[in-house]
Amino acid sequence: MGSSAAIRKTYRVLFADEEISLASKQPYDAQSACKHVRVVFALVCSWVQRTNVVEFARDTEKNAMSNEKKDKMMQDGVSRRSVLGMGSAALAAAAFVGLSAHAQTREGTHQAERDHSSSNPGQEIKPLLDENPNSNTPPPTAQGDVGPIWYSYDLTHKRIQEGGWTHQVTQRELPYSTEIAGVNMRLTAGSFRELYWHTADEWSIMLHGNARVTVLNPDGTIFIDDVSKGDLWYFPAGFPHSIQGLGPDGCEFLMVFDQGLFSEDNTFLLSEWVAHTPPGVLSKNFGLAESALATLPTGSLYIFPADLPRSLAEDRAAVRGKKVQSPIEYTFKIEAMAPTKRTTGGEIRIVDSHNFLAAKNIAAALNI
Repeated sequence: MGSSAAIRKTYRVLFADEEISLASKQPYDAQSACKHVRVVFALVCSWVQRTNVVEFARDTEKNAMSNEKKDKMMQDGVSRRSVLGMGSAALAAAAFVGLSAHAQTREGTHQAERDHSSSNPGQEIKPLLDENPNSNTPPPTAQGDVGPIWYSYDLTHKRIQEGGWTHQVTQRELPYSTEIAGVNMRLTAGSFRELYWHTADEWSIMLHGNARVTVLNPDGTIFIDDVSKGDLWYFPAGFPHSIQGLGPDGCEFLMVFDQGLFSEDNTFLLSEWVAHTPPGVLSKNFGLAESALATLPTGSLYIFPADLPRSLAEDRAAVRGKKVQSPIEYTFKIEAMAPTKRTTGGEIRIVDSHNFLAAKNIAAALNI
């Protein structure tokens, strides 16, 4: 089909749009139609070219619907019979009219917010609605399919064990979060999140209390450090690590992972590895008699209570001190650093791989 024919057909689509608008007694804005022609031109032309059944009659009287049929179509909607009786171009024109007639407008939304349109005679969770007014009564700019852009940890399942709890928000709860997942965890004083590892990088900020973290490097060196409220840590994927709550009230922290579908329930646990490894292999690896391994757990521990540890210096010395000390620092004291930028309105601290060398894939900024 030649381009000139496609252009003539497109103009007739707009002409049909005008006829239907007049038939439905809706005001028609020719200037608006001209603005829309550029947007719909490519779509209509492409559709017309791909559809062999589309024909525009050369005779206006032969191809035009009667005013009575137009009125009925606008009043009753497009039925199967009317679709069969219409040309494809007229159907496209009717669709464009419907879009403009039923589009959400700023004036309409403001009016609906103040009259009976926004009322809800059913049950409501008022505290939740009060916290999210723009979800319950969205502004006119929030049109169409607006998916969830936040999710509360307090709405997720909480895994509680003796020694603490954890819950998470991942892509399962928040579909838009395709590349990041979060875990909120609490450990009581002395309790452990046992030694574990996973396929995602882990970034964390301390929200409350104090904790001791331990990381094992592939070269056999060990990193042990204490963290407090506001401190960060970063554990690379595949590096075994553990977290222990310290006094006086343990700790709470937020962990961030660079995988949307990460799950705390699918990490590799030391206790599970031990339970699935033959005793003979464990005996040879640790240089212990098999009888000495009889008290090892036969299932996963995940979170479990324990006594408070010795001092940081004593724990470091117990693993041979500087001989096995990690050359890489996996914790960062963000509140102790100088502000990256300070203005009259406040200050910001930026932490990335320039000043926190271990953090290769996740950065953070603290606004005060």
